[in-house]
Amino acid sequence: MKAAGTILLCLTGTLASAQQIAQYTQYVFNHFSVNPAVAGSKDCMDIRLGYRQQWVGFEGAPTTAWASLHATIKAKNKPYQANKHGVGVFVEADDTGPLGYTHFYLAYAYHMQVARGYFVSAGLFGGLKQLKLDQGQVTLANYDDPAIADAAGSSLVYPEISPGIWAYSNNFWVGIAGSGLLNNRVDDIGIETRATSRHFSLSGGYRMKVGRNTAFTPSTLIKLSPGSPVAFDLNAMLDWKRRYGLGVSYRNQDAIAFMGKVSFLKYFSLGYSYDITTSRLRVSSSNTHEVVLAITPCTPVDPSKRIVSCPIFE
Repeated sequence: MKAAGTILLCLTGTLASAQQIAQYTQYVFNHFSVNPAVAGSKDCMDIRLGYRQQWVGFEGAPTTAWASLHATIKAKNKPYQANKHGVGVFVEADDTGPLGYTHFYLAYAYHMQVARGYFVSAGLFGGLKQLKLDQGQVTLANYDDPAIADAAGSSLVYPEISPGIWAYSNNFWVGIAGSGLLNNRVDDIGIETRATSRHFSLSGGYRMKVGRNTAFTPSTLIKLSPGSPVAFDLNAMLDWKRRYGLGVSYRNQDAIAFMGKVSFLKYFSLGYSYDITTSRLRVSSSNTHEVVLAITPCTPVDPSKRIVSCPIFE
């Protein structure tokens, strides 16, 4: 519990300038969680389930579970539309020792065709976020510490909005999104009023054909927050027929990760990543595991082909 207490002190202190957000290694396999403008970018319904266990072996380390669903609103008797609407739902629960949060978002996005095969979309997440503190998991030298004793359950709900812009085609994507833009005040944890911090993320990638059935996709995700150092991921993925993929990722001052993805049973894909911690936490943790299951029941444009006409990100 010493480790959990340390994390608690760090996080409650940083709430004054930055609100923690979930970390994903497989962001290329889970773009909707990063940017609401992705909603409706597929030809069919897209369902994702994921779980991340960070810094295994480190007591009180973050664990994250999420589920998402998004789809296109299609007009009857119109199989193809240049411009379209997308809607979706995203639920995420994150726990770090005694601290945790749960949020529930609804998403809407509007997609415009700017050229043949090229689209730009604008979207918005809107919903509620619950921040919580489990006092039973906290061990203190002073059991009557007002920072904890006066927390009164420390469960609060406040509204959130997160806008995003996304440009994409079958071989590239680039996007920007923001979160925590309402700068909500947090009064029920600790002894001071704190404000949640705004976060911004930039993402981009390009798929290059390497031979007839193989492709190489370099990509990046850059995260910015006032008062915090810039965080970025650099990814490289090699895939064969979009059925099997292997990749490697580098996160500055944190980890090197290895990723794999496999498609099976026509509509299912499973992704797994293993992070090797490179920061000082490596002396007390056994790295990080992340699993993502995707279900995309798309009907192929040509029944003889397994792959549908869809964007690069899957």
